[in-house]
Amino acid sequence: MHTLTRRLLVVGAHGDDETLGAGATIARLADEGVTVSLCILTNDDGSRSAAGAEVTNRTDAIELAAKTLGIERVRVHEFGDNRLDTVSHLELNQVVEREVREFEPDTIFATSMCDLSTDHALVSRAARVAGRPGKGPVREVRTFEIRSATDVGEASGLPVTFRPNCWQVVDESHLERKIEALRAYGKELEPWPNPRSERGVRALAEYRGSQVSAGLAEAFEIVRSVR
Repeated sequence: MHTLTRRLLVVGAHGDDETLGAGATIARLADEGVTVSLCILTNDDGSRSAAGAEVTNRTDAIELAAKTLGIERVRVHEFGDNRLDTVSHLELNQVVEREVREFEPDTIFATSMCDLSTDHALVSRAARVAGRPGKGPVREVRTFEIRSATDVGEASGLPVTFRPNCWQVVDESHLERKIEALRAYGKELEPWPNPRSERGVRALAEYRGSQVSAGLAEAFEIVRSVR
């Protein structure tokens, strides 16, 4: 991360997106003095609960994970899980634009438009709109990958694919905090060989690290950078 980055806004559709996609990087940047704010658009697990099961509000888990990663500011909105396509683009854009206006980040991290999840793609678009040139202090926008969403999108033949062009090197302590933050989400952490397992998270960090001759890393796609 460039030393000019002092205020980072992370935008996700669901609680755990931020951790799966950029948790180790967030932990490292927080340690280095970057002020981090988290904006999550949905607050429930409605689409993931079994039929007839009680829907869980994930706000407490989001806040616990954020504390583990060193995130100082958390805003959780109340749209429904996997229902962002029922919300107007204008409304989603306005929510993220308000976060940018209030927090004044110089950098935005967001989910990828390459993901099979419609929620992820819509949030990515809203983050790009909020961070467009001439609309505040944002100088860099980058997207992160989420295994079982980004890779599945690629395998499903979506017209866009995740093309990393930035690798953030992290160390073992940052990866351990990422895994600890994922534990806050309970059932979202799956057993191996699921890519959302602890072993799967570590395997991805090792793979991305190997691409740049480093022990561990997280990969990003820079959408725009002005330095």
